[in-house]
Amino acid sequence: MQNNMLEDLKNIMREGWLEKESRVFKSWRKRWFVLTTTTLYTFKAEKQYSNPTEIIPLSTISTIKSCQEETNKENTFKIDTPETTFFLMSNNNQEKEAWIGAIGKAMVKLHMKKNQKDDDFD
Repeated sequence: MQNNMLEDLKNIMREGWLEKESRVFKSWRKRWFVLTTTTLYTFKAEKQYSNPTEIIPLSTISTIKSCQEETNKENTFKIDTPETTFFLMSNNNQEKEAWIGAIGKAMVKLHMKKNQKDDDFD
């Protein structure tokens, strides 16, 4: 996995600080998020790409959307996967929208790439 991650991290599309709600204690923790062409990673430290706290393959994300009504916090959005829902918070609305857009765009590109490969086998 480490080799795949190091290779994947050569294709960073966006990175920056977001807060993530912990699954167990429901407290908000600051994490360095890194979006690549295939995966969303979280790390405890900025630009230190080892021991990710989360590895979220973009192919597993079913939805990404604002969720301020759900969290009662401004600038929050959520990522739904079959296993869990990740609640994230940015510093401002512009940053939140930029992350939602970047992740959504990466998901579409990945889906198109997969479909193109599937077409190659027809």
